[in-house]
Amino acid sequence: MTGSSVRPAATLIVLGLLGAAHPASAQETPEGRPECPAGVIVNVFTSNQSIYEENGPEDGQSHGWVQRSAAWLANRVHIRTRKGLIESELLFRAGDCFDQLLLDESERSLRSLSFLAQADIHHAPAGEGEVDVFVTTRDDWTLKLDVRPELDQGLRFAYLGGAEENFLGTGTLLGAYVRDQVEQRDIGVHLRNPRLARTRFDGVISGGRTRTGTFFTESLSYPFVGEVGRWAFVESYWLREDIFPYATSEAGTSTYLSLPVQTRRAEVTVGRRFGVPGNLTVLAVGVSWEGLRFDAFPEGVEVVPGFDYSARERAAAEMIEAVAHQAVPRRIPRFHAAVGKRNIRFITRRGLDAVRAEQDVRVGTQVLVSAGTTLGRPDLGADGSDRELRGSLSLFGGSAGDRWFFNSEVHLEGAWLPGVERPVRSYRDVLAEFDAYLYWHPGGGRRHTVVLGISGAGGWDNARPFQLTLGGPLGIRGYGRLDFPVARRLVVNLEDRITLDAPFSDVFDLGLAFFVDFGAGWKGDAPFSADSGIRGAAGAGLRFAFPDGNRQVVRLDLAIPLQAGGIRDYHLRVGYDVTSLLTTLRDRQMQRSRGAGPSGVFLGGR
Repeated sequence: MTGSSVRPAATLIVLGLLGAAHPASAQETPEGRPECPAGVIVNVFTSNQSIYEENGPEDGQSHGWVQRSAAWLANRVHIRTRKGLIESELLFRAGDCFDQLLLDESERSLRSLSFLAQADIHHAPAGEGEVDVFVTTRDDWTLKLDVRPELDQGLRFAYLGGAEENFLGTGTLLGAYVRDQVEQRDIGVHLRNPRLARTRFDGVISGGRTRTGTFFTESLSYPFVGEVGRWAFVESYWLREDIFPYATSEAGTSTYLSLPVQTRRAEVTVGRRFGVPGNLTVLAVGVSWEGLRFDAFPEGVEVVPGFDYSARERAAAEMIEAVAHQAVPRRIPRFHAAVGKRNIRFITRRGLDAVRAEQDVRVGTQVLVSAGTTLGRPDLGADGSDRELRGSLSLFGGSAGDRWFFNSEVHLEGAWLPGVERPVRSYRDVLAEFDAYLYWHPGGGRRHTVVLGISGAGGWDNARPFQLTLGGPLGIRGYGRLDFPVARRLVVNLEDRITLDAPFSDVFDLGLAFFVDFGAGWKGDAPFSADSGIRGAAGAGLRFAFPDGNRQVVRLDLAIPLQAGGIRDYHLRVGYDVTSLLTTLRDRQMQRSRGAGPSGVFLGGR
C-alpha cells in the first residue's frame, strides 16, 4: 500500500471512530416527522455544580458552620468543570429520540470521570411526545496531595505526589510524584486528557527517572463508548529501565537481589463490536512489539539489604546462576487477534467499596480469547525455535441480589514454541490469576458491608523475570512486601466495613474496617521461592472519603501477623482500598512479568 492510499484509509478510520461516538439521530417518516415511539428530546438542561452547595440543601435546613466554611473555601479555590466537557460525554442531544439506555450509559460515563463526585440524569414529560432531560453533576476536590506512609522495616513514604485532576475545568490531569516501593523508586510527572481535541480520544503521557535509568509511557486510546460504542482503538509505547527484585530470605529481613533490565513494549490495535447492548461480540486485530535487554548482566546483579539501596553489594555466583534463565534478551514483533463475547449490564449499588457513594458494578458474563504469532525474524531468546505463538484467555462473571453482590475474574496467558524438541519444554511464560469477591449487607440497612475475597496468582516456566511474594498489601497485609518469595499463592480476605455517622458527615465520609487475611504460597520454579505454609494476619483500618459522596476511599490500616509467640511485628500503611470491584486484575507483581498483547481497552469501555 502506498503512502497516498494509507492517508485516506487512516482518515476513514478516524472519522468512523468519531462518528461512532454519537448514536444516529431520529429517523424521519416520509412526512418529515421523527419516528420516536418514546418521544423526542426537546431540551437538555445541564447543571454542573461545584464541590459544595453554599446556599443550603433543597429541604431548607441550614448546614453546620463546618460545612459552610468548607464550602466557601473549597468552591473558591476550585475551578468548576466546564459545561461543554460534561455535555460532550452525553450520548444524546436535543432532537434525538428518547432512549433510556443512552441516558443510563451517559450517567455511567460521567460517574467514571475522576473529577466528578456525583452525576445524575433524569427526564420529565414536556408535552405530547416530547421529553426534557436534566443533567446534574457535582465536582470532586481535584487539587490533591497524595501521601502514603508505611511502617515496614521503619517509617518510609511509599508514595508522595501532587496532582490537579481537572486543570482549568478541562478534565486534564497534571501531576508529579515520587514512588518508593522496595525496588521501584520513580521520580516522575504525568499528563492525561480524556477528551483530546474535544473528541473521545484519551491521551496519556508520563516520564521520569528510576533507580537505574529512565521511564517513559505514552498512549492514545479510543475506548468503547459505554455499551453502545462500536469502535475502539489503542496505540501505546512503554519504556522502562529499572531493576527486578528477587526476595531472597526469610520474613522480616527484606533482603533482595536486583537484576537490571530494560523493557520496551508497543502496540497498535483496533476493535469492533457487533450486536446489541447486553449481547455483544468483540473482534480486534493489531500488532505489538516487546523487547527485553539485560546489558548489565551478570556484573550488575547485586544484593540489597533491607530498603537501603546505597548498601548494595555484588551478588554471589550461585545467586547469579539462580536467575540466569530469566535474564535472556528477546526482541519479538507480533500480529495478534482477539474475539470475545460480552453479555454485561450495569447496576448501581451504594456502600460496597465507597463509604456512602454510589458505584456502577458489572453483572453478567464476558469472555475474551486472543492469539498472536511472531513476525519477521524475531529474537526469541530460546534455542531450537524461530517462531512463538502466544495466547490468552480472560473470563468474567458477576451477579447480584438485593443485599449481596458477587463477581469473579480469571486471566490465563502463555506462549508455545513450535518445533522445539524434548527435553526442552515447548511452552513458557505461563501466568494465571483470578479474583472472586462476595459483598453482603447483613440486616436491613447498609451500615455494614461484609466482604469475602479470594485471589490466586502463579507462574510456570517463566523465561522473563518473575517472582511473587505472599506478604504485602496484595497478599497477607501483616507482612512486608518482600516476605515469603513464592511462585504461586492463594489469599483469602474477610472484612467488615462499617459506615460511621461522623460529626461532619456533610463534609466527608468516614468508616471503619476490621479484617483477617489468610494465605499460603508454593515454591514452583521461581528463583529463591519456597513453600510458605499457612500464614495469617488481622487488623483494623480507618476509611476516609473527601468530599462527602466521593467514590475514592483512602485507608489507614494497621495489620498484625497471627503467629505463635504473640505479637512480634506490625505494619501500618496509608493507601487506597485494595479489595475493590472498581478495578480489574491489576496485581503489580503479575503485571511486571506480562508480555505485550491486546490492551484491556477491548474488555470494557468508558
